[in-house]
Amino acid sequence: MIALSTTHHQSYPSENQANNFSYILEKMEMKFFIHDSRKLFLLLLLSVSVTFTACANKKKTPPHVTSSAEKVDLFQLSKNFYNAVKKGNSAGKYIEQLNHISKESLENQLTNNTKKKAFWLNIYNTYVQYLLKENPDLYKDRSSFFKDERFTIAGEKMSLDDVEHGMIRDSRVKLSYGHLKDPFASKFEKKFRVSEVDWRIHFALNCGAKSCPPVSFYKVETLDEQLEKSAQAYLKREVKFNQKENKVYVPRLMDWFRADFEGKDGIIKILKNYQLIPTSSDP
Repeated sequence: MIALSTTHHQSYPSENQANNFSYILEKMEMKFFIHDSRKLFLLLLLSVSVTFTACANKKKTPPHVTSSAEKVDLFQLSKNFYNAVKKGNSAGKYIEQLNHISKESLENQLTNNTKKKAFWLNIYNTYVQYLLKENPDLYKDRSSFFKDERFTIAGEKMSLDDVEHGMIRDSRVKLSYGHLKDPFASKFEKKFRVSEVDWRIHFALNCGAKSCPPVSFYKVETLDEQLEKSAQAYLKREVKFNQKENKVYVPRLMDWFRADFEGKDGIIKILKNYQLIPTSSDP
């Protein structure tokens, strides 16, 4: 529209134009034309600005989020995933839903530590089983198996270590015996992690080895009861007390994550509460 000035039929006075009034009139027309052109230019700029603002204010759904994902029940989804893997059925569609579910859905549904704990326990256990069924050779390099990113939750690539030590153990550094908290935890981890350490999770996580606790699906409504049963059953099977020597033999993971159990005193207290050693003993 600015190019209109090149097509405007206007001429400047020539030697044949003796009438000053005519010349003045033509100059006025030129001024009006310039003024109108400026108005048109400003209107064009205003139109572009309004259009841009309207587009910018539109709510855009991130490309990895679908409307169907927003309606998904996280706990039912994790149950469907668990059942599919357990029965040897295709789990692809559940993996895709976990990949694409929005962080808003996580925020709306993982509203307390119990819900977070149940969700991440089930994600960990099910993915261990799924990955090893898909490729058993992955377990030959155990360090890589746990630390490499192998799946995606809500657009975030994750490893099994991320889930266990970040989400379930409140961002504890893996090789610190549970004493150190990771100062570089991601925003995603900080937002959706369990904000306390529950030592019983060590007897609920199945790492894929035969000596690990059995795989179970953990429900929000009965989580505390399930964790109590799994911890008591595992320790009853693994703990050995030599009364003559006053020695007690405990699973190695109680040493690896000793701070989670509050050290030696905490371990002794747990064993006495479960009646695995005499209350009068001091091994």
